[in-house]
Amino acid sequence: MSRTERTLARTTAGVLFLLTGASAWPAEDGKPAAEKWRPTDGLYGDPKTASEEQCPEAGILTIELAEKSVSGYEWGCKINRITDVTPTAIKLEMTCSDYNLAETLYPKDPKAEERTFKETMILSKRSDQSISVRKTVNGKFKGAAWRADFCPVELQRTYAENKVTAKREAAEKDYMRNPWRPKPGVYAAQGATFSERCANAGDAVIDLDERSVTIGADKCSVTSIRDNLDNIQVFVTCNTPPSPATVILKRGDDRTVLLQKMQNGETKDAGGPLAYCPDTAQRAYLVSRKGR
Repeated sequence: MSRTERTLARTTAGVLFLLTGASAWPAEDGKPAAEKWRPTDGLYGDPKTASEEQCPEAGILTIELAEKSVSGYEWGCKINRITDVTPTAIKLEMTCSDYNLAETLYPKDPKAEERTFKETMILSKRSDQSISVRKTVNGKFKGAAWRADFCPVELQRTYAENKVTAKREAAEKDYMRNPWRPKPGVYAAQGATFSERCANAGDAVIDLDERSVTIGADKCSVTSIRDNLDNIQVFVTCNTPPSPATVILKRGDDRTVLLQKMQNGETKDAGGPLAYCPDTAQRAYLVSRKGR
């Protein structure tokens, strides 16, 4: 392909993008098209100057294409669509929350911060560590593009660590709102004698709704429950001998639990898996419970 033909092809592709929003950049000389450019996920800030530190909090742009989000100081956007504009530029179509913009446009709205805006962002490659950024405000481009440099490694590392911590804490809060509880009823050790064990009242009866845990012949009343991410600690008072103990329950799957009993700092039960017994055993347990 001659230089003139390449220029014509690129011009045609650019016109096609403006008309349809679709990328049509051809491969040159029959070679496979190059991999699409994407900015590295992470923190970006204004170029460092002699009098200022790079990447102050108020000037940070956070790009997370993997999580379909872009955010800045007091604004954040969910990415709805990514389109290739050129081999080294992309357009992001976004739904954004912008506290300051909402307060400016809707000063009398008590719920202005809940409003969202359709915005567009253009990201272009300047170098391996630098991009050009242009973003609409309330749907309109009002300023020129600006340069943003990839922040130093130390800031990237801190950001990544904080993100992991935030996700873990969010998972903990979500779990604590609806903590796991084992299905109340009769359980027995899995194996060849499982059915026989279930028919003989099982190896354990776990019924936290009734504040009761029975392990073999040892009947325990529940005094309190502590929820952890990977297990629950059930504090009990048992009758063989009469003394406080801790029963640790860990979820296996929908029908199995791992049970471990601790008493006086010693493990009394090894924590083997127990499976939920068939309906016949559960009905027998319910009948016995009603007869108490």
